[in-house]
Amino acid sequence: MDKISAFTQRNPVSLARNIGHRLRTLRLAKGWTQDELAELSGVAVSTLKLIESKGQGSFQRLIRIAVALGVDGEIRDLFASHSAVESIEAVKRAERQRAPRRKRKGAGDGA
Repeated sequence: MDKISAFTQRNPVSLARNIGHRLRTLRLAKGWTQDELAELSGVAVSTLKLIESKGQGSFQRLIRIAVALGVDGEIRDLFASHSAVESIEAVKRAERQRAPRRKRKGAGDGA
């Protein structure tokens, strides 16, 4: 893969547009119109059009559409706990543990 196409795939605007196009493909595969999906998801038709064509819309509306299309599991998987995240959390927990207390001078020597 060349650098330009790699950059395009990592570009947030391009990624959002691709997600919108994917939602449109899923909607069409179900044979639904934009009006039908808008009603099922509780999202305005104008918002659905923006999401499908330009990838513009809020994350909450994206989730509503994903739920209506039955692909919300993919969003859940995106933010599911992974071993790398779990190992980072283990390191953070270990860092937060207190060091053992040092003995004070004169303590415990019977003085």
